[in-house]
Amino acid sequence: MKQISFVNAIATTKGGSHVNFVTSKIVKAVQAFVEKKNKGGKRAQPAQIKNHLTVFINCLVENPTFDSQTKENMTLKQSSFNKQLVLSDQFMKKVEKCGLVEVVMALTKFKEGEALKKKGGKKKR
Repeated sequence: MKQISFVNAIATTKGGSHVNFVTSKIVKAVQAFVEKKNKGGKRAQPAQIKNHLTVFINCLVENPTFDSQTKENMTLKQSSFNKQLVLSDQFMKKVEKCGLVEVVMALTKFKEGEALKKKGGKKKR
């Protein structure tokens, strides 16, 4: 996953809890879109979705905590700020249409085919 994030106008180059929180919400939504389109197929794993995701986050957080003086990684617990974030339906529709769902579906179908080849391959002598 690629990420560019800012907390109170401070660049957090390593990300942190705010990035994990936002990406987890997006990943759950994309999983739901993939399951809806790929009925009966293999479920997409969160790591597969995160590999194809680039996130830009700019947030204002009261009293953020960081792991060092360089402030590259925010360590504030998610329970302190998670009540304020709501991803709009309009945003989720844009995520659905951006092509990420199709890429993840193609990857899960490929993985499904690989699993079938492993099960039904030729016997080695």
